Amino acid sequence: MHKLSVRQQTILDMLQQQEYCSIEALALHFDVTTQTIRRNINELCAMGLASRHHGGAGLPITLANRSYLSREITNKDEKQHIAEQVVNQIPSGCTLFLGIGTTIAAIAEKLINHQELRIVTNNFEAAYILSQYDNIETWIPGGKIRPNDRDVVNDNIGQFYGQFTADIGIIGCASINSINKPEQLSTPLAPQLEEYVFEHELREAAVSQAIINGSQQKWLVANSSKWQRKANAKVAPLSHFDQVFSGKNLVNE
Repeated sequence: MHKLSVRQQTILDMLQQQEYCSIEALALHFDVTTQTIRRNINELCAMGLASRHHGGAGLPITLANRSYLSREITNKDEKQHIAEQVVNQIPSGCTLFLGIGTTIAAIAEKLINHQELRIVTNNFEAAYILSQYDNIETWIPGGKIRPNDRDVVNDNIGQFYGQFTADIGIIGCASINSINKPEQLSTPLAPQLEEYVFEHELREAAVSQAIINGSQQKWLVANSSKWQRKANAKVAPLSHFDQVFSGKNLVNE
């Protein structure tokens, strides 16, 4: 796995917050030359983590998801912290649904000490990790693996999850944004907003919906950048989840 320098990770964090940073501002912030910043940005662009703009850099401009490698590197420490928070609350002897994404894979890595777990997942990376643990029973669907996402997402995944029920269903997401509530709950003069969970594709949203519909407890994992990103395939209102794990803050609904 490629490892980002402290400066590169900080640049990415600034881009997540500001969407654009100028070369001059970054050089001043880090007290280095503009040539050093350009070299850092060129390396980030080569990994698909940033895009060049006139006089600076921003995040890749796309509603599609970035490569698995780039997502795995970004906000890695925060994802590890989220995974630890989640795993500490998972009891042994339960059935879990695990959705797609790099944070879900990080959770799988930390389940080694749990006993008698049954895990149902379409996350191939998580399944590969879990297959190495004799104390965990893992179920996966058939179908074509998406190399850019290391998962299986197709029209049959909902039916696959429908064969089981779970004590806990855990999903990630592409973004969390505020949208207007239905008209019957608001007025044109005083529209009410609610936070909603989104995925990049309708098929991905359908998978997440199948997971939460078949789970007694519905958990969401979302690093802080999800509140700055954009996606447009609806999953569910944020209030629909029993627990939301994000960075250093654990929110219980």
